[in-house]
Amino acid sequence: MISLEIFNSLIEIETSSWAVWDEETSNSLTFFLSKLELFHSRVVFVGLNRSNVAKNLSKVSPLSNFHTKGHIGDKRLKRFVQDANLSNLIGGFMTDISEQIETNSNLVKVEEQDAIKKFAEKVRSIDDTLTRHIICFGNKVFDIFIRALGISKPRIQENRENKIKETAVKGNYETWHLYRVWHYSNYGDFIHKSEKELPVQLKYIDDKAGVL
Repeated sequence: MISLEIFNSLIEIETSSWAVWDEETSNSLTFFLSKLELFHSRVVFVGLNRSNVAKNLSKVSPLSNFHTKGHIGDKRLKRFVQDANLSNLIGGFMTDISEQIETNSNLVKVEEQDAIKKFAEKVRSIDDTLTRHIICFGNKVFDIFIRALGISKPRIQENRENKIKETAVKGNYETWHLYRVWHYSNYGDFIHKSEKELPVQLKYIDDKAGVL
């Protein structure tokens, strides 16, 4: 359980949210407050940035990132995490690596070292866990971590069975396990990645996060 003080401080960062969803889809502040005992940073979900839909939403509905009503990708995450009862993933911290609001991800500019530093500060403010499992949605987010942390290509494993890329980096006090999974909002020719392969990837990470 995180403290109310930390919870309130993270509300001020508009990209912050948590991997729990209200069955009524309101995802109100009252709902999140009722789930404080679930929140942790042992698992962290990381997207690139918010789309233009977020320009006014976060002011009306705090913690709305990954919880937009009617958003097909956000509904998938609820199905794949909460409805699938992935207990190690439920309650994990959710955020974006960039605060920029831009629908076209190719236009998103990230100062990588600074972004990872701010990311580390956020997750370390939540709790003092020594092992974190960081789920990167898409190659761009994963590659930002890889470059900023100086991880060489030979250290990255590609799991042919579930199509995850993964690696680990150890610091003085903690270990980060990094995973590249498919984005939850794929559609058209790539919908199978989100609908068929992503839930398998998340189940794999849930199993790994449960190993002490």
